[in-house]
Amino acid sequence: MQMPDKYEEKSRLGFHYFPDTLHYGVQDAQSWADGLMKLGANWILLHAPQERAIPETFLTPLIEAGINPVLQFHLPAETMKSGDGFQVLFNHYARLGVKYVIFFDRPNLQKYWPASIWAQDDLVERFLDQFLPLGELALYEGLKPVFPRLEPGGDYWDLAFLQAA
Repeated sequence: MQMPDKYEEKSRLGFHYFPDTLHYGVQDAQSWADGLMKLGANWILLHAPQERAIPETFLTPLIEAGINPVLQFHLPAETMKSGDGFQVLFNHYARLGVKYVIFFDRPNLQKYWPASIWAQDDLVERFLDQFLPLGELALYEGLKPVFPRLEPGGDYWDLAFLQAA
């Protein structure tokens, strides 16, 4: 097997964008795409609201610049029992070229859960009952679901949570 003349290693550098949806304008996208390209970054984590899509005019310049938008849906615990309402969003994002979605945020923290649910057994199983239907729907629509970040240590030890999952 012959190696290519020029070996290009993908950068693992990426950035977290604003933790709101107020900065998704056309000008924002172009300036961030240019800046991220200059830094050699290839991904950006974006807050994705579940009630509407991030504007195509914001996502397209990033994707065209080779910046992978990673969309994080900050969903409340114990409210999602299926992917209802997400199929149209996931289909739209996949058609634009988005590859990765994250559901929830640090589910191993007590503050994430209502007190009555935190005190019950099988917390990880209840979390997976929410995560898996969304993950399967994302896969069906052409997206790759990413397991949410866990708080190191956490109120439910992060490694135990991950192992149980």
